[in-house]
Amino acid sequence: MRSCFCIDLKSFYASVECVERHLDPMTADLVVADPDRGQGTICLAVSVHMKAQGVKNRCRVFEIPKNLHYIMAKPRMHLYIEYAARIYGIYLKYIAKEDIHVYSVDEAFFEAGSYIHMYGNDVRILSKMLQDEILSELGLYTTCGMGTNLYLAKIAMDILAKHSPDRRAYLSEEEYCTKLGSHKPLSDFWMIGHGTERRLNSIGIFTMEDIRNTDSKALEALIGRNSSFLIDHAYGRDDVTIADIKDYESPMHSLSSNQVLLRDYSFDEGKLVLKEMVDLLSLDLVDEGLVTDGVTLYVAYSKDYPPALSIEKKLPSATSSVRILTNDLLALYMPYVNRDYAIRRIGISFLHVIPDSLRQYNLFRDSAIEDKDLPAMRSANLIRHTYGNNAILKGMNLLPAGTTIARNSQISGHHA
Repeated sequence: MRSCFCIDLKSFYASVECVERHLDPMTADLVVADPDRGQGTICLAVSVHMKAQGVKNRCRVFEIPKNLHYIMAKPRMHLYIEYAARIYGIYLKYIAKEDIHVYSVDEAFFEAGSYIHMYGNDVRILSKMLQDEILSELGLYTTCGMGTNLYLAKIAMDILAKHSPDRRAYLSEEEYCTKLGSHKPLSDFWMIGHGTERRLNSIGIFTMEDIRNTDSKALEALIGRNSSFLIDHAYGRDDVTIADIKDYESPMHSLSSNQVLLRDYSFDEGKLVLKEMVDLLSLDLVDEGLVTDGVTLYVAYSKDYPPALSIEKKLPSATSSVRILTNDLLALYMPYVNRDYAIRRIGISFLHVIPDSLRQYNLFRDSAIEDKDLPAMRSANLIRHTYGNNAILKGMNLLPAGTTIARNSQISGHHA
């Protein structure tokens, strides 16, 4: 029988800020948000005690009840990455990297079967050793789910351990069917989104037990070929291993960039930000020796306006030229974005990304532009890597609405 577990760091960013201030992460009232961005900025994390008082993670500052007194900590992404690296170092003291899957900055999965014989043949002992060392070395509290496969470990953590006094829980397939067969809502279960939940609810399916009692053909007609995974998960079955995850290569690759703007932007200001984003993402393409043959544009308006715009374009030929890609995305932006609506978020993606050496040349390739752009872009990357991202800029980056200079000093859009 397999032995797996996963560990989640409770309110990671907020807990790190508490530890740095010599506060108890479980009792302190703290939110991680940038005060310079105003009351509308999103809280990257809220402390455990703030959550207990009804404050939702990823809320906006103005949504926090006025009667609560709390510390607002400016995000420090480099610090959180340093803590994550130290935590990974603790994992490696007990388990080889081949048996660890880092799911996110604050969550990791482990295959424990090859190690538990050293710790009393009990996954509970091994996992608790890791939790205890993280707490004693770094002062951070964790939640742990254990099970006979990765799925059950995740469910044990998400649904049971997070509500358990010791923040730990274990599930076998039998225990899963018994304890969680009637659990609601279905969206609490890993890999079931709200859209899938609504479709299942529409035919009277509200629990995992309902799924087990539903004809497989009816499920396939409702949600497609993913129904087989849903049926397996309804019984707590999952054969995926960490080795499988590490060996998997997606057949489709893309690069993307997104910005949540700090204020309402006009049509022309949004156009400027779009050009800046294409500029930086194109440099990433060239830096990695990649080309793309498709682009997408996403524009979300201010809350007083209609739903967001999302549009895609297939390119006649794969490219990494900044001028070609800028023109293609402007061809989506100019006619389709409403000039009268305030813009609050912009996202772009380069689709079907492949190595430049694998692309097929054709008569539609604008070789004159590409042959001129690529040497300049490679030189720009060399300067950036040598002297920093802001060592080479364009005139548009100096305009008041430009965001490149500020974002070049950030990590994932937040203060480093």
